[in-house]
Formats: sequence, C-alpha cells, structure tokens
Amino acid sequence: MVFITGTCMAFLATARAGEGGGAASRGSVNLKDAITKALAHDPTVRKVFADVIQADGFAKEMRADMRPQVFLEASAGAERRDRSSDGFLASDEWLFSRSASLVGRQLLWSNNYFSNRYKDAQQRREATLMLEKQQRELTAYAVTGVFLDIIHARRQIMYAENNVAEHSRVLGLAKERAEAAGTQADVDLSDARYNLALNLVRERRLALKQAEAKYLRLVGEPVPNTLAMPRVPSVKSFASLDFHKNWHYKATLHQHTAATLQKDALKGKYAPRFYLEGRGTVGQDVDGIEGRDNSASAMIVMSWDLIDGGRRKAEIQQASADIERQEAITQEVYETIRQDAAAHWADYTSAGYRLDLLRKYSKSLKGTVGLYREQFDLGTRPLLSMLDIQNEVTSANIRIAEEERDQAKLGYSLLYFTSGLITYAAGAEHIATPREPDGSPPARSMGDRVPQSVELANTRPLGQRNSK
Repeated sequence: MVFITGTCMAFLATARAGEGGGAASRGSVNLKDAITKALAHDPTVRKVFADVIQADGFAKEMRADMRPQVFLEASAGAERRDRSSDGFLASDEWLFSRSASLVGRQLLWSNNYFSNRYKDAQQRREATLMLEKQQRELTAYAVTGVFLDIIHARRQIMYAENNVAEHSRVLGLAKERAEAAGTQADVDLSDARYNLALNLVRERRLALKQAEAKYLRLVGEPVPNTLAMPRVPSVKSFASLDFHKNWHYKATLHQHTAATLQKDALKGKYAPRFYLEGRGTVGQDVDGIEGRDNSASAMIVMSWDLIDGGRRKAEIQQASADIERQEAITQEVYETIRQDAAAHWADYTSAGYRLDLLRKYSKSLKGTVGLYREQFDLGTRPLLSMLDIQNEVTSANIRIAEEERDQAKLGYSLLYFTSGLITYAAGAEHIATPREPDGSPPARSMGDRVPQSVELANTRPLGQRNSK
C-alpha cells in the first residue's frame, strides 16, 4: 500500500524547497514572479494606466492657461481707402496691405479661477493613479487565488491517485479471494468503488486544467511544472487592518477634493480677469494707407462678464450637488470595504478552527488505518472495510487541502482590502506602473502612496501549522 501521508509530506517538502525568489529551482515560479509577470501582461492594467495618461494630459492643459502665451498674427490682401487717417483725401487706389504682429499674454489675476481648475485636474489625476494601483492590487489578488488553486489541485490529484492505487490493490485481493472462494460480490463492489476513485482523479484534473487556463490568461504564459509554495499571511486581529489605506477609498478622497476645487473655480469664473499683453506689429500699406505702419504696445487688458443670465448660480448648484455625491460615495466605499473585510475575517477565523479539527481527525485516522490493517491481516476485518477507511483518509486529506487553500486565500484577501497584498507578496516597487504618464522613468517617490505593512503574526508556508 502507498502510504499517503508520507507521499504528501514529500510533496510539501519539494514545494517548500523552492520557496523564495532566489531559491527557486529551474522551471519553478514563485508567487512574486507570477504577480510581476501578470502586472506586465494584464491588458486591464494597461487600459487603466491609459486613463492616468489622459488625466495627466488634462492637468497639463489646465496648467498651460496660467503660463505665458505667445502667438503670431498676420494678414495680407488687397485694400483701398478713400481718405487718410488725418482726414485729408487719399488716392482711391487698391493697395497690397500686409502686416504681422507678435503678441504675448500673461494672466495676472482671475480670482483663482485658473489655479483652482489646475488643482482640480491634479486631484483627478491623483484619483486615477489610485484607481490604477487598485487595479494592480486586484490583478495580484486574482493571480494569488489561481496560484493557490493550482497548488491545491495538484495536491488533490496526488491524494486521488494514491486513493486509486489503494483501490486497485484491494480490487486485486478481492479477485484473488473470488477465485478461491467462488464469490463475486466483493469483486463487483470493489470494481465500482475503483471506478469512482478514477472519476475523482478525472474531476481533480479538470479543476487543474481550469485553474491553469486562468493562470495562462492572467500571466500570459503556461503554468510551469513547479510552483514554489507562497508564504501565507497570518493576520493577528481585525483591528490591525486599516481600510483607510485602500486605494479605492483614497481615490474617492481625491475625487471629493476635486469636486470642492471645482466649486471654488466656478465662484471665480465670472469675476474680472486681468492680463498683461504686449504687442509688436510691422506692416506696409495697412488700412489702404500707403507707407510703412509699425507699432508696439504693452497694456493691461481686462475681461469681465457682467450679466450671465444666471449661469454662474446654476453651475455652482451643480458643483455643490457633486460634492454631496462624492461625500456619499466615499462613505459607501469605506463601509463596503469594511463589511466585506469583516465577512472575510469571520471566514478566516472559522477556517482556522476547522483546520484544527480536521488535522486532529486526520491524526486519529492514521492510527485507525494501522489498526484496520492489523485486523485485516488477522482475518477479523473484512476486505471492503479497507476501502471505507481509505476513502475516509482521502476525504480528510482533500478537505484539509481545501481548508488550507481557503484560509490562505482569505489571508491574502484581508491584505487586498488594505491594499497591502502587492507589498507583502511582491514588494512595494510593484505597486505602481514603473513609468510616468509621459513615458519617462518614475521621478516621484511613492511617499504616502505605499501602505504600511499590516500587522502580521509569524508567516508560515502553506500546509504548515502554527507553533503553539
């Protein structure tokens, strides 16, 4: 008989040997590598980063309104005039008039209209940056889930194949006894259970193929033969989770600030604006007056909309409604994150209790298997009871693997809710797309955009129990 527990521990030892980025053997991929490749491959991440580029371009457009503007004006064509500018009669002839002007303009004062528009655009750019980081966290979370699914499916296949081997052995013994005693009942039942064991293998292999297909879609390359066992976060308490660090929540704060700045900008939109304007003109035969016509000027120009028909009041009303909407969205996002995290925390803690019970049950099964074997060898235990205990062992092992997988997923989900999953599993350098919106390398430090690590208990490899 193949001893299932020993084989399982050998499998786990092989997986743990590959843990860590530098220690991974050839053909092995750890969770950090998978997340890094997925972040570079996922088209959704690139699509969201395009929103960042667009928002950054809009902010630069708003900034340009406050900078000096220089433009060139020119005109040329036929022109005639029946009198000169000094009132004397002029020759009533067509002249070729041409002139060119270089104009420079600088905003002096606009009651903070343009500055608030620029600050508004900056806040909206920061919001898109937060949403881009949120999408990267979401992609990393999806990769982590499928990574654990593949490890879990491979373990289950191993358990199922060991179960088939034991059922095959018992079926062989049943056939030997049938030939000696002439009874076929045990053979038929053993054969039916053997087929069920084979079907379990097929089901687990199908689950593995589905997980591998999802891995290929997320990472962009086939699953390697070996996946290094990831560290499993062990969160100390629900109170240690700070949901204010969630990127989505931070994005709503920037959106709210942007809405406030938009209202401030609208308050100054219809106030007087003052510009410093310089102009230099060269011309010939301008206005149908023969001769050279050059000029230069430097003036302060004012523009003021005196009557707007109630437009200003209506726009401010809409901006006030947007502020109220953003406040509600911020509250809704935070409460949703906290409620979802609370549900995951409840599952996380209950999974730990279930794992303890299953491990105790599995430990008692090991002694029962040995006892059943001794009784079978003495002839006091029927053959089919060996299949019963074998099915129970396989079921317990599969349930333990499922609970370990679920607990690991839940631990990572709690990190996801605090936007700390990438920092924990891959490193803070992968939080943001490694380039500025204009394509240059990142020039700004992450600063407060990097969430602090969640308070964790000692981490452990998947499948390893906490020491007491």
